Amino acid sequence: MIVLNVFYQTKPGLREAFVEAVKARGILASIRAEAGCRGYEYFAALDDPDRLFLLEQWEDEAALARHGNSAGMAALGQLKQEYIQSTEIRRY
Repeated sequence: MIVLNVFYQTKPGLREAFVEAVKARGILASIRAEAGCRGYEYFAALDDPDRLFLLEQWEDEAALARHGNSAGMAALGQLKQEYIQSTEIRRY
């Protein structure tokens, strides 16, 4: 299994709006339904209102590669331009 810890710093005051947009546009549901997705969960930081953590779990390298080329990732990329200031990814 491949695990990604993704740390987002949203633009000031936009954390909740980003999460709501991801859900409202069906991105969250479509990514969770991808073959090989074992988990895709967002968590809000308690001490920083603009920090967001995403825990991704993928079955194998092939599933992660498909995810990287998916429509959901393309849509997420567009949203990130609007809402996200920086992203840090740690792979395990």
